[in-house]
Amino acid sequence: MVDAAALLRGLAAQRPVFHSEADFQFAFAWEAKQRDPELKVRLETHPEPNVRLDLELIRASTRRGVAVELKYMTRRWTGDDRGESFALKNHGASDLRGYDVIKDIHRVERFTSVRPGWSGVVVALTNDSAYWRPRAEQRGTNADAFRLGEGTLLEGSRAWGPNTGGTSRGREAALELRGSYPLTWIDYSCLGPGPAETFRALVVEIESLHDHH
Repeated sequence: MVDAAALLRGLAAQRPVFHSEADFQFAFAWEAKQRDPELKVRLETHPEPNVRLDLELIRASTRRGVAVELKYMTRRWTGDDRGESFALKNHGASDLRGYDVIKDIHRVERFTSVRPGWSGVVVALTNDSAYWRPRAEQRGTNADAFRLGEGTLLEGSRAWGPNTGGTSRGREAALELRGSYPLTWIDYSCLGPGPAETFRALVVEIESLHDHH
């Protein structure tokens, strides 16, 4: 119902960089609405107790929709785009942010499983190449399950390794994924030659469970 990759291409032409995750979420929602004026757009919904979604895009005529989670993980960059000044923060801790992205996938899977005809998409946008670089060395680390590098196959149970210690506070639970997701990153924008000036996006589509009759 929503072609997230095409939407991102359209968005990048006008907004190659965002101030914050909320800025990205609003711009994504606005672009979706402009492409399809029939869509109802809802930001920061609570569809059921203890479940929060960044964005719901609803087709009123069919009462179907798309559940959207958006992440914006940045490394430090200050600069200008068309006269607008940006100062991006350094988020770091890519394993913790990786956990959060996979938790988003898990959340959208659960949501779509109880909403017939609903699908989902999780988009992570970053200028930090640590996210998309494939693993070079084979040596395992405690955060292996939460890496998002190009070519990774996300499936099954994602859990911390045995020696994690205190880093995963608040993120201890293993995440059981229903689907299987080969990760492919797409180019989003390039602001210049610097290492923090290339943005790439990960788009993970979660199919509707009920469309396979």
